[in-house]
Amino acid sequence: MNIFIGGAWPYANGSLHLGHIASLLPGDILARYFRLKGCNVLYVSGSDCNGTPIALRANDEKVAPEVIANRYHKEFNNCFNKLGFSYDCYTRTDSEHHHMIVQQIFLELLNNGFIYQKEIEQTYCEACSQFLPDRYVEGICPACSQPARGDQCDYCSTILDPLELLERQCKICGSTPITKKRSNFICH
Repeated sequence: MNIFIGGAWPYANGSLHLGHIASLLPGDILARYFRLKGCNVLYVSGSDCNGTPIALRANDEKVAPEVIANRYHKEFNNCFNKLGFSYDCYTRTDSEHHHMIVQQIFLELLNNGFIYQKEIEQTYCEACSQFLPDRYVEGICPACSQPARGDQCDYCSTILDPLELLERQCKICGSTPITKKRSNFICH
């Protein structure tokens, strides 16, 4: 019997903590169990080396995002080796192979109508000349009136859209972002 186990891909923007390990350990236990039963197991995961959390950390440290991703990917590899994790493949999202596979999957989904383009409103910082990811927008939570990020409020746990925040500010420069339309890919 062939078994595929795909573990979570931790963001390479900070050290692993107990919560990361607790969410990754069940996959390793399953991989070992099925291997002991004689199954052919492929257990894979990797460092998520793309995205807003890495860009934010890089901006804070005034270095390129690759510096952050490389640092924490190396640290993650060392941690998983010391803990004895049994990955068959632990890779990273910025590898050439990963890009090729993701592009193939994306194009297959697009060509089969599972993904389509739609114009949506997003926050845009005129001072930075860029659309802002959720975590680059800060403001006041409309549910509890506490400070919040554009993706969630840590005080009341409300999941937010950046456009819902009151008194929005760009995390990069502090200016007030505007609302601007942009074409994005959406899943059915």
